[in-house]
Amino acid sequence: MTHIRRALPLLLLLPAVVTSAACGTESANRPELEARARALGIERGMVYVTDVPGYTLANQSVGVIGDHGYGASYFSPSSGSIEMRVDERRGDPVACTDPDTRPEAERGSCERDGESWYRATDAGHEYVFQDGGRVIRLSGDRAGVTRDALRQAAENAHQADDRELADVLPTTGAGPGPVERGDLPANGDVAPQDPFEITAGTSG
Repeated sequence: MTHIRRALPLLLLLPAVVTSAACGTESANRPELEARARALGIERGMVYVTDVPGYTLANQSVGVIGDHGYGASYFSPSSGSIEMRVDERRGDPVACTDPDTRPEAERGSCERDGESWYRATDAGHEYVFQDGGRVIRLSGDRAGVTRDALRQAAENAHQADDRELADVLPTTGAGPGPVERGDLPANGDVAPQDPFEITAGTSG
């Protein structure tokens, strides 16, 4: 009887523990997340997130890059914004050892830094790396965004899990107007732009 009495409280607690564990591992609704990504024209696997102290994701900046890539901006009130672009590699230079077909004035400097490549011109700079067939770029204005902030953005960038997708992707029908693309200029009816003139883009 002594052994039974000692075991009974554990048995009574077991359902609560199992229930708690099940809730903790329950993922977001996958079909809904797929639908939210498709509504933006984004392939789910292209959505990456990062974390940089002092920077916050600007939700209104989330949009499609190229055919089905992903773009978003992380904003700091004191340091401007870091732009994230994720797309397939289409032949433009990623590593410093790749042939660079851009005009000489646009090439700037390029060097290896950890798992990424750091490229810079007088106006802007970026960290770029590949993950499978995807190219991930973190870029910013040199006048506001420090190299250390860009490095942290690159080091912390990873493919979004279901919970992060639920936080990043707007809900379908969330607003009355069209979703803003991450690579479109704020004013004027012109083509998608590279604000720092240091990336050739990977959207073909």
